[in-house]
Amino acid sequence: MKRLALLVCLLLVACGNANATERAALTPPASAALVQQVVGLLLDRYVDPLDSATLYAAAYRGAADAVQAAGLTPEGRAPDFTGNSRRDAELFREAYLTLAREAAPKVDPRTLAYGAIGAVTKTIDECHTAFLTPEQYRQVTAGLEGTANYAGIGVGIRPATRPVVISEVFPDSPAARSGLRPGDAILAVNGTDVADLPADQIAQLVRGPAGTQVTLTIRRPGEEAPREIAITRAQVPVPVLTSDIKTAPDGSKIGYIKLYSFSRGADEELQRALERFREEGVAGLVLDLRGNGGGYIDTLEKIASRFISDSKPVAYTVERGGEREAIRTDPSLYATPQRPLAILIDAGSASSSEALAAAARDYGFARLFGETTAGCLATASTFQLEDGSAVQITLEKVVSPEGREINRVGQAPDEAVAPSPASAADPVLEAALRWLAGQQGAGASAR
Repeated sequence: MKRLALLVCLLLVACGNANATERAALTPPASAALVQQVVGLLLDRYVDPLDSATLYAAAYRGAADAVQAAGLTPEGRAPDFTGNSRRDAELFREAYLTLAREAAPKVDPRTLAYGAIGAVTKTIDECHTAFLTPEQYRQVTAGLEGTANYAGIGVGIRPATRPVVISEVFPDSPAARSGLRPGDAILAVNGTDVADLPADQIAQLVRGPAGTQVTLTIRRPGEEAPREIAITRAQVPVPVLTSDIKTAPDGSKIGYIKLYSFSRGADEELQRALERFREEGVAGLVLDLRGNGGGYIDTLEKIASRFISDSKPVAYTVERGGEREAIRTDPSLYATPQRPLAILIDAGSASSSEALAAAARDYGFARLFGETTAGCLATASTFQLEDGSAVQITLEKVVSPEGREINRVGQAPDEAVAPSPASAADPVLEAALRWLAGQQGAGASAR
């Protein structure tokens, strides 16, 4: 598909230049041009037509907020934008450069531009449209290519709980070697109370240079007193997929697959896991998509092809003009024999994860357990900007095989099961294993 080839090309070519461009200092005119580049891309490419007056008004407001955050008061006022993109670009540039002169040298042009661009994408308020700093862009690209790693401890956390709770510990990671367990609640990082902080702020405190030490204060289920665990950070490769064999309540063997992303190589690893399970004689399968934020469409096609027969659509894309195109599975990849399949989902399951879950609901090839997904399903492309940053733009809507919109709605599970907020137990997985224990043969209904 040409659409997919374009997406991959943009990511790979742009990534190669990010380091060099990030080092160059931005002048005020160059930073204004950066904002105009983003607005122009959004006007030309975003799936729903946008208004230049709305976008430039948001950009000016974001730049003015950056000035105010530095303790300054902008003297100018926002222009009266017209809705004519050429005229609005001129009005914005003039007003923006006035702001830049007022703010210099306290606010550098890059900060001003990033504030403006961030305000634009926030105004659109669509999860696949976002601004990425050069470092964020490199990390996102690495994640899609299956090469992401970071200096940290190697855990996943449940972001909805307070305090946050460790949901998984990556194999052979500093966290695993230190004795951290799923279910441990993080109370403090290096003595700083984090019990009420959101997950992203805690992650910033936990991560740090490889070889340095971080001390977590945790509360472990069943223990009255908190305990401190010192962990030496290291470069942690983020796995694409892990697999294991679980035991259902009736004693049968169940193949368990945790898929972290629909990144490069995920379908090959899935195939290897399925072959291993076939040799082991498993009676059913669990595909865990909790926390899986999605990835490439062609990887979705290949993974869905293992469970959807006869080249049926796993989803449809809908272009800006309304034209619909099927994302079809490859019948040569269909896995035989088919076994009863349970799919685990939560609010962290997004994009390709939601497409696969929605197809499971429409076709009935799996039963869904857990919580409603993120409601973030669309196709997007990432465009590198002049300074090495990037903007991701939603290009197409994606609907389920039955034409259901999942974006901003989410896919609900067949069986709603809440995670245990402060326990090592996994009630979602346990519910799936109970259901699989009750299924008879590969032809059993998923519903």
